[in-house]
Amino acid sequence: MNKIITLFIIFLLSFTTLFAQNRVLLTQEEKNFLKENSPLRLHNELNWPPYNYFEDGKPKGFSIDYMNLLAKKLDVEVEYITGPSWDEFMQMLQNDKIDAIINISKNNKRAKTIAFTSVFHTAANAIYVKEGNNHLDSLESLKGKTIIMPKGFFAQKAIEKFYPEINQILVKDSLEALKLLSLGKADATVGKKNVLDYVITTNNISGVVPSAFVDDNRMVSLISIGTSKDKIILRDILKKAQKSVSDEELLELKRKWFGTNNLIKNKDISFLNKEELEYIQNRKVIRMCNITDLKPISFEDEGKIKGISIDILKKIEEMINVKFIPIPTVSWEQTKEFLKIKQCDIIPTVTKDEDLQSFSNLTKAYLNYKLAIITQKDKSVVSSLDEVLDKTMAVRYDSFLIKELKKTNPNLDILITKTDRETLEKVSNAEAYFAIQPLPIASYYMSNYALKNLYISRYTDMNYSVSMAIHNENKVLLNILDKALERITEEEHREIFNKWTAVSFKEELNYKLIWQIVILSFLVFIIFIYRQNILNKHNRKLQEANNKIEEKTIQLAKQKILFETLYNKSSDSVLLIKNKVITDCNESTKNILGFTKKEVLNKHLHDLAPEYQPDNTSSQRLFENKIEKALIFGVSSFEAILLNYQKRKIWVEIVLTSIEIENRRVIHTVIRDISARKILEQRLEELNANLEERIKKEIRKNENSTKQLIQQSRLAQMGEMISMIAHQWRQPLAAISATTNNLLVKLMIEDKVEKNTLEDELVLITEYSKHLSSTIDDFRNFFKSDKEKEEFDLEEVIKKAINITKTSMASKNIKLKTNFEKNLSLYSYSTELQQVILNIIKNAEDILSEKRSSDKEIIISTYKRNEKNIIIKIQDNGGGIEESLIEKIFDPYFSTKSDKEGTGLGLYMSRIIIHDHCKGNLKVINENEGATFLIDLPIK
Repeated sequence: MNKIITLFIIFLLSFTTLFAQNRVLLTQEEKNFLKENSPLRLHNELNWPPYNYFEDGKPKGFSIDYMNLLAKKLDVEVEYITGPSWDEFMQMLQNDKIDAIINISKNNKRAKTIAFTSVFHTAANAIYVKEGNNHLDSLESLKGKTIIMPKGFFAQKAIEKFYPEINQILVKDSLEALKLLSLGKADATVGKKNVLDYVITTNNISGVVPSAFVDDNRMVSLISIGTSKDKIILRDILKKAQKSVSDEELLELKRKWFGTNNLIKNKDISFLNKEELEYIQNRKVIRMCNITDLKPISFEDEGKIKGISIDILKKIEEMINVKFIPIPTVSWEQTKEFLKIKQCDIIPTVTKDEDLQSFSNLTKAYLNYKLAIITQKDKSVVSSLDEVLDKTMAVRYDSFLIKELKKTNPNLDILITKTDRETLEKVSNAEAYFAIQPLPIASYYMSNYALKNLYISRYTDMNYSVSMAIHNENKVLLNILDKALERITEEEHREIFNKWTAVSFKEELNYKLIWQIVILSFLVFIIFIYRQNILNKHNRKLQEANNKIEEKTIQLAKQKILFETLYNKSSDSVLLIKNKVITDCNESTKNILGFTKKEVLNKHLHDLAPEYQPDNTSSQRLFENKIEKALIFGVSSFEAILLNYQKRKIWVEIVLTSIEIENRRVIHTVIRDISARKILEQRLEELNANLEERIKKEIRKNENSTKQLIQQSRLAQMGEMISMIAHQWRQPLAAISATTNNLLVKLMIEDKVEKNTLEDELVLITEYSKHLSSTIDDFRNFFKSDKEKEEFDLEEVIKKAINITKTSMASKNIKLKTNFEKNLSLYSYSTELQQVILNIIKNAEDILSEKRSSDKEIIISTYKRNEKNIIIKIQDNGGGIEESLIEKIFDPYFSTKSDKEGTGLGLYMSRIIIHDHCKGNLKVINENEGATFLIDLPIK
């Protein structure tokens, strides 16, 4: 019983742990954030495999899969933004155009603006150099040298900070850096080793090799996810999701994208030595150039390479955990050339080719068949090859048998064919007596193309062996493939062979076959008729094929005429360049440049240009770089200046296209005169410059008009101010007059005034004088213009406006109430704000003075709307504004007063001051039997 309880508790704990691992506990605030910000906008780079890249219309990579795992655990949708460069992504993060960068390393500068999650991957950097520069194996050795680096990457910034003696050329991404390095534009580049290896392999970049890992702990990339510091809540959410990722889930992603050592250990590759294991771990992809027309050994079908040799390679893929990828070629000659220049690593299907011996090694033969003599079934069984050498033999044009048999039989009658299928069809149609083929090729065509009248009459003493060719400098790969081929069992070979072939052959003295012949002799006539029908069908198909070939020939001839017409009659100059030298040109070349064909031929393109272009670039260097780019990428276009026969400069647009003519690379060059366009562009730039100046003038004009309107508004208020001064001064002046009269009466009556009485009266006169002086200061300050923003107490500014109007309002029985939130300060224009408040108070006073009521009042209150804004609220109970007029009261020269009393500029200028000068908002609403003006101002 105790054991059962113990097991139950263990199960319960395991279940609870598993549940906790897969559940991300979020606060309500975090849940609301994800809901309001779904989908999360994440960065997706164009070319940073295997971490983060874009291929086949989809974001891919280790970082993408890791982020998708976190999103799944958070139950939130994500959207990947593709296209911008790294620097642009960094800017987008700060401008809230993306929510996170999903693979970024932390440094001091980035930490100021970016919040980082936990580290989820560590990656070392390596140095890559041109072949032959392996001595550049440390950052110390690169001092004074030039490296090419993707702009903004962690390694680029680190080298810039810690190794300022290393010169840097900055480019968009790793692919561009490696391509320029392969062209010798710099000494090295530095980056994540698995990234650069992947880019080199998948983009056929040759001549670039790693020299060493970077021995500097400061250069180790600790990869995290980064969010803006304005979205630390998102960082915290992602960190919680990271904690829910199990070790097995993370390991599975690393196995998928990096082929970790754990994965390799699961393979039985103990037959490889340490050097060979390191080779496999560093080269996860092996490039192969294939023969595409050797059925069933190696051929292309529906865009894929198939056949016996491909199935053998699949066995090796499973065995040593590598991937063989095909590199397309257009001919056998190009296939050999690609292996020679290391654009591919192997040729999987090689028989006998002496041209390969100078630069490659062959594996041990993995396919080995006796060559068979193929004849028609109604022919006698062949006892030896010598028996049929006096007859016609069909053979494929590139077969080694032609040279081999001609050595000993120079008079051998050979019928040359284009394909193996045609070879066997010639025998089937009796155009040739026999053919010599290996068993798989013969069996494949005989069973799949209804060549039922053929059979294997005899095997020869000659062998057909198939090996793999590897560049002779790559001895390690040769050893790996030899060892792997040895481990493929006979049973596996037989299984692959049976998949692609159906064997049918005949031996001497086969009694079973003799009985079959006896039985079939009764059907000779039927077989003869059937054979004739087959021949007739083949003849009809052959005729149809010939007709199609003739049609194609006519079409090609028409296309040739069309091409020649386009070439010669084009309005653009067209040149053909071989080995950087002009070899041909069309008639328009003379129209554009003025040179005859004879004057142009055998010149370099830069010979037709000035020594330097407008940007001081050497013409020779510019044109040679562009031609080299066209040879690599297929096309290159640019603008430049050429010289015509009068040495006059002509702006032209040049398009260079790499084409193949007679198996040679030729640069097809189109030159278009764009001088007229350049003149128009210059005029457009001048117009734009003039337009910008006119706009500035209009802006200055509008600013002056606004200032004039403000001054006009103040002048319009001046009359009202004088009236207010009169109200303000009436009581103090009356009090002063009464005091002096009191003194005079005492002098007249008593003929003497006591000192204490005189001093008391003089103090009163002094106080009244100070009040008058203070009133003058308030009005003088009101008419000052603010030139600079300042920080001021809001309550103090509003009270100054109230002091100006309180006497006038008191005389009209208008009560003014205030409700100020304490300690509110603004950074703005105090005088202009005072003008707006006074304007609104005066308008309310005018409305209330017309109202016959004993409870006329104006209420002014202030309060904070939030941490960034303050509201000033001015209410009256004067009955409000008509709904039909409420939208018009801020229009210029609109007034509800009579023409004598109002200018219509007060509220218009108030809105301009609040909106344009103070960057706030002014609006009015009707409420509580009156109008309420709301002034919304930023604190700073």
